Amino acid sequence: MTDSPASAPALLRRLPLTGLYPAGYRAAHGEEITAVFAEALQRADPRTALREWAALAAHAVRLRTRLSSSDPAGRILAGAAPFLLAGAAALGAVQLLIGLLLGGSATDTDWAVGTAQTAPWVLALVCAALGRWAPARALVLAAVATGTAVAVAALFHPTAAFTQYSELLGLWAVTGVLVLIAPPDAVDLSRRGRSWAVGSAVAIALPMSGIALFWIGTWPEEYPNVLFPPSTQALLDASTAWPVLVLSLVYLVRLGRPNTDPLQAGGVALAVLPWTLMVAPPLYRSTPVDAPDLLRNAGVVLALLATATAAGILRRTSRRARLTGPVGPVGPRASDPAA
Repeated sequence: MTDSPASAPALLRRLPLTGLYPAGYRAAHGEEITAVFAEALQRADPRTALREWAALAAHAVRLRTRLSSSDPAGRILAGAAPFLLAGAAALGAVQLLIGLLLGGSATDTDWAVGTAQTAPWVLALVCAALGRWAPARALVLAAVATGTAVAVAALFHPTAAFTQYSELLGLWAVTGVLVLIAPPDAVDLSRRGRSWAVGSAVAIALPMSGIALFWIGTWPEEYPNVLFPPSTQALLDASTAWPVLVLSLVYLVRLGRPNTDPLQAGGVALAVLPWTLMVAPPLYRSTPVDAPDLLRNAGVVLALLATATAAGILRRTSRRARLTGPVGPVGPRASDPAA
């Protein structure tokens, strides 16, 4: 009988690989791809070989769908990915904190299901902060799979454990899909890039956690009937716009740099768009989102992005003008004795 380690390479050889690549790329690099994969099968264990096949297949799909690091859409997604993850992780951290503070009113099942949906986002950002993008993507995939499973379970068992984050699952799902399809070889994992992502997450999470303290003492079953003071309600409503404001400012700064790839800078704008699906706490724990909420969010998102785009372009143009001078790059004149 053939054991699984011996049969795994044969199985992988039968899986399609070069055929997944576009015809032009396959004609230019097909032999090289086949040789590299054959070498991987010879010197790698089955798990590593399968991972190598998956990486090559994903690369082929990205080339075929024009989402590789050499394509404009791929560069936009790569620029968005760290900030998509930062926003989702910030929201996950806030929800973990809320779950801890609501411990007396939540069952063990509520806590376990809620943690399974939120913790992977926080852990994914930790991995990204350490420069480990592959584990970060794996955790994002786990988060999306868990959220999908919970949503399906809620259809059959609409209990508090499965519906407590039902109105946030759309935001997390869109975010997760965008992170997963971004080309990993183009994501900025430099120390500066990782610092920007972590700093954005902290800037989003801390104020939102503070705002949560205004309503955290109410019981979940009371949410539909709770009337907050106008000042508190204004803060709760503003919390939906806070992540958009933070990420829009990051977008403005990055777009305003003359030496920054405008497509990757524009990716930060893409990272703002999923927040259109955000609703004010604590409504998402009890009531469905309605069209006016989404339209209001869309208006806020588009207004902030338009303002940030205009300011970023003006900043980029003025800084480039200062660097180049009126007729060319700034430098010493020929008549200058120091030239």
